[in-house]
Amino acid sequence: METWEKEELVKCTADFFRFLRYVKIVEAPTLDNPGGVIPFQLWPHLKEFFRALLTKTLIDVLKARQVGASLAVAVYCLWFAMYHPGAEIMLSSKGETEAMELLRKIKRTYELLPDFLKPELGKKSDTEITFPIANSSIKAHPATETAGIGYTTSVLVDDEWSEHPYADQNYLASKPTRDAGGQFIGIFTANKLNPDNLATAVFQDALEGRNGFTPLFFPYTCRPGRDENWYKETLRNIPQRELGILTPELYMEQNYPSSIGEALRIVSSASAFDSNVLNGMMANVKNQMPSEWYQSQDVDPKVVHIYKPFLLGNYYIAATDTSHGIGKDYSVTTVMNVKTGEIVADIMRRDISPEEIAFHSVKLLSLYSNPKWFPEANDYGGLTIATAQRLGYKNFGYQDEKKTKIGFDTKGYATPSGLKGSRTDLFGGLITAINNNQITIYNPEGLKQFYDVIRNVKKEGRVEALPGKHDDYPISVGICWAKKDAVSIEEWKPHTIQSLHFKEKQYAWR
Repeated sequence: METWEKEELVKCTADFFRFLRYVKIVEAPTLDNPGGVIPFQLWPHLKEFFRALLTKTLIDVLKARQVGASLAVAVYCLWFAMYHPGAEIMLSSKGETEAMELLRKIKRTYELLPDFLKPELGKKSDTEITFPIANSSIKAHPATETAGIGYTTSVLVDDEWSEHPYADQNYLASKPTRDAGGQFIGIFTANKLNPDNLATAVFQDALEGRNGFTPLFFPYTCRPGRDENWYKETLRNIPQRELGILTPELYMEQNYPSSIGEALRIVSSASAFDSNVLNGMMANVKNQMPSEWYQSQDVDPKVVHIYKPFLLGNYYIAATDTSHGIGKDYSVTTVMNVKTGEIVADIMRRDISPEEIAFHSVKLLSLYSNPKWFPEANDYGGLTIATAQRLGYKNFGYQDEKKTKIGFDTKGYATPSGLKGSRTDLFGGLITAINNNQITIYNPEGLKQFYDVIRNVKKEGRVEALPGKHDDYPISVGICWAKKDAVSIEEWKPHTIQSLHFKEKQYAWR
């Protein structure tokens, strides 16, 4: 090895971007491009990606297809393994073929390097390569149920992370790597028909600062040459067999998004509620009663929201979904006008205990002549019910005809013919009512939760919130709707004219 080569090797070992000057790739030929071996193209978004790889420990990448992210991570892993003694790198993808292809990208990159940058290979197979001089290795494996168990690695790459069948189990198995400061890199394209996946949940939490991951998004436009004309031509030429049940527009939105919102938008086949209906409802939300109105009421306006006060001649029903009160889920009480389907009042807080939601709910319900109330009975709902009883509330709804079980039990269960139980019935009625504009919601924050409710294809179509999102408000509204007939409709009917006879005269009144 010549002196300048030794000097250059030292520089490339310490400087990844200098190493990139020597990286070449094989580009497939097309009618417009002869292809062949070309220098690695350092597009601007890849420069951003590499900077994150060199400085961040936890990275989650949401991307359009064919933007070079998988090749970029392959180049990074090769450099890391060759020049970091003792490095252990694990590559995981949704299947064996995909995992081995990622390793093949590393091998091809290695083979095209100048000799002075290449340490001698040791083991070389479809699933592993080693560099004996550095005592390092790169292994590839599919995302099986036991993948990665027992390993502590320097770098762990989960490519096509949203498609991993055992992503949650594998992520738990990778905890020793993360605890030891190892690097975790997730790369994925959104899945419109299965939005309930770990990659998406981690990415959304990262956007909101709820975890230590660095979220990166690469739209289809980040690759040079992809302009509006390219998009239209690609849309026009999608093979029908690739669409599945997606429309061409949704296919492009999934595979070639231009924004995070577009990439993560739920399609109607997965979303439980019609987004067009929700958009219309959102245009008609309203503020709670003015602060002066609350001065004569025995409620806290920071907790209790009144949109329409009690009106004689209307009848009401109430429901509560109790959370733990530790800032995760929401505790929600809703009051519904059973004639109109309006949610006329509510409580929606994530910082009050089960006992506190009972206290504020009792005060709220007193403003509506103490209507029939169905607190959710499972989990911490029992504390809310017990507290409300101690406070003297009497007009509860019951689960059974004998009136031995207060409230509403939202547990569901699987049967050979599908999901059954009160939760399934609740959402079945609620979805129909919302999508047919039979319910009116004035609280914009409560209404937002309806956008995040999906039919989870992994759980036999169970209706629930997306990971990291909430369905507490929809559940409370759903209980009101499901039990509205518990408020006797006989009370609504106009009284018929009665007649009494006194001798020869007839008097009539209502």
